[in-house]
Amino acid sequence: MGELNLLLSGRKAFITGAGGRLGGAIAERFASEGCAVLLSDVNVRNAEAAAERLRAQGLQAEAVPLDVTDEDAVRRTFAAIPELDILVNNAGVTRGRSVQESTLQEWNDTIQVNLTSMFLCSKYALPLLQRSPAPAIVNMSSINAIRSNPGLAAYSAAKSGILAFTEQLAIEGAAHRIRANCISPGRTMTEEEQAKRSGDPVFEIDRDCYPLGRLGFPSDVANAALFLASDLSAFVNGVNLVVDGGMTLLATSGLVRPDLRQRWKTGRYMLESEE
Repeated sequence: MGELNLLLSGRKAFITGAGGRLGGAIAERFASEGCAVLLSDVNVRNAEAAAERLRAQGLQAEAVPLDVTDEDAVRRTFAAIPELDILVNNAGVTRGRSVQESTLQEWNDTIQVNLTSMFLCSKYALPLLQRSPAPAIVNMSSINAIRSNPGLAAYSAAKSGILAFTEQLAIEGAAHRIRANCISPGRTMTEEEQAKRSGDPVFEIDRDCYPLGRLGFPSDVANAALFLASDLSAFVNGVNLVVDGGMTLLATSGLVRPDLRQRWKTGRYMLESEE
């Protein structure tokens, strides 16, 4: 396949939380399609390591240290970028606390990292995207935006807010041909991690709730992001693409396993960070 046939050839993308599992997978998928990727993360070492892995493959990648909750830092970062075609708002944290147990500080911190950061990055990226011939924004939400679990008060509220914020971006950006869409993944693990967890009763409960017989892979989310960022979705704007193998269909219909429902009732479990 020649370079001209690559889906993102000649484009430049800024990906937040790119030092983590999902952000790293998205960066690699974009870069493999000819995109020059800027890997942003609050953890500088993770961002640099991820960028180095891509450069070792002959791909275009650069690490950008950034705290997405710091408005001054976000403003300076985007002011230093000469051009941009794609913004992927992926940075976020997952924290499990009920409404009664959550403190105001925990609530504010979770909302700030997961939702307010998208406002800041989008706000300061928009002038760059307006000059792009093929601009796109991809926001990372969660299935917890469309179905609730006890113990995820601030997280679910933030992820639900992302759906509304994406629609707002889609409407406002349309005048400048900027498409904005979001992805709501289910629980995601690498194929190797899932194989290692096989036989673990807790893991088996989670896996059995997914009709396709497995949890999501990072590549599943990365492929969805590629679709929404590329010309393959040129007439797709303001949608929420659920990438969960049909898990939320079972949850909505009440067919999930009774033992998992009992586990949800406790509201006491730790979830992994997306960043």
